[in-house]
Amino acid sequence: MPATSARRIQQVKRWHMSGARLSGHLPPADLAQHVLDGARTPWPPAMLDHLGRCASCRDRVRAFERVAAAARGGLPPEPLVSPPARVWEAILAEVRAERTGPAPDTRRRRSG
Repeated sequence: MPATSARRIQQVKRWHMSGARLSGHLPPADLAQHVLDGARTPWPPAMLDHLGRCASCRDRVRAFERVAAAARGGLPPEPLVSPPARVWEAILAEVRAERTGPAPDTRRRRSG
């Protein structure tokens, strides 16, 4: 086996043993699962070690934490912003147009 292939196999084994994948980052599904588990499941040491070195994976964990907190109701809702007046005018025009059109036929039709 060529030396580069042997080295590559060892590198892949290290990545898999550390919880990292070929991209060099922790799998998003694993990060999300640990965030959702909360304190019930401790983070494996290899994952903690990787998170200590990888800003990208830490950012992904923070994003998952924000989503989980919002889903649990732990974050205040974002303030609602009123749409521009033209949006309300368009809605009102649409409602008025529906009112002035022909009345819908509300009678039930018999089948057969």
